[in-house]
Amino acid sequence: MVAEDNLANLFLLNSQLQRLGCEVLGVSNGLEALTQWRQGQFDCLLTDLGMPQLDGFCLVRQLRKDGDMRPVIGISADPGEQERQRAAEAGFNILLAKPVSLSVLHTTLLRFALASSMQRLPVYMDDSLAALFDGDAGLMKKFVARLLDSNRQDLAEAFVLYGQQQWGELAQVLHKIKGAARLIDAQQVARDCEQMEKACKAANQEQVGILLEDLRLRLQTLEDSLQAKAML
Repeated sequence: MVAEDNLANLFLLNSQLQRLGCEVLGVSNGLEALTQWRQGQFDCLLTDLGMPQLDGFCLVRQLRKDGDMRPVIGISADPGEQERQRAAEAGFNILLAKPVSLSVLHTTLLRFALASSMQRLPVYMDDSLAALFDGDAGLMKKFVARLLDSNRQDLAEAFVLYGQQQWGELAQVLHKIKGAARLIDAQQVARDCEQMEKACKAANQEQVGILLEDLRLRLQTLEDSLQAKAML
């Protein structure tokens, strides 16, 4: 969700977010933002600080009072130290200066909103795994053991290549992990790999680093989930 009372800024942020592949709801005041946020399912809130009816500070304080800890990114025309302090005390995750470049916006979303957005995707799909072997439990266990072993090796190689800034080779390893993930419809892992392949193509080290750490978490979550299902 984007809360911004300046229509030009609202249009810009909507356009940038849509270009990044996000689904966006734009609102023009804090009260509407609070109402829509409570009724909908959103991964992240981008909000201006000075808005009619309910300003950004009051909006975020109310969300935190409600126990809502989803990420909130503040945007301000000229954020000074005092304003940044107020934002931190209100519960903002970060405060950015307007206008926000596409690259900065993308990196910020990866840093603060990636985890919450991933939770909407399944770790893996039982039906996809069972369909590979027509429900043969023995074969599924052998397959899963090889899959997880391959993932561990590929992840270790990915971190080495990241440290060497070998973006092309890293993208190839990620493509391999993604292909294996798609066999069992492990959407969290596949999404991370897709995003990271794009970041490798742009040689954006910061974005690759954020995504690689998240991929480590997604692969561990996948392994834990499969073990809980007694696949090993």
